[in-house]
Amino acid sequence: KTWFTSLNGALALTALAWISQLWRAWLDMLFEFPGGVVHAEKDGGSTLVVTIMYTAIFAGWAYAMHLTARGSRGGLVAACVLNAFMWLAIPVGWIVAYCTGPCVANAGVLFNLGNWLNLIFGLLAGVALILQLGQKKTAN
Repeated sequence: KTWFTSLNGALALTALAWISQLWRAWLDMLFEFPGGVVHAEKDGGSTLVVTIMYTAIFAGWAYAMHLTARGSRGGLVAACVLNAFMWLAIPVGWIVAYCTGPCVANAGVLFNLGNWLNLIFGLLAGVALILQLGQKKTAN
């Protein structure tokens, strides 16, 4: 059994995907939302709503990783689903819908690096988690 196909490998890759997604979400909050969370009333509260959604998703994803590390199959399924959702919603969505054409060139190094890290770690974590789902039990 290789590191990639082990539960520890899947969890490590998922944690890297989580961290890269968290960094990318921070970049969005820092550069994309007007006034930031402190001045959310200026945009009708949409920044606050997005912040609460991000917080719930990232907290749930972290808890799913915790449950997976303790041997929970439900935690493994939740980690897989949340990883896939965030991978499709942010880095894949960014390339396909949010930032097409000259946007990528204008986005700068931080956004492009963050997006590529999201794409790579999210994909690797997704494959590793799916391999874990295909096994009979989640223990190492």
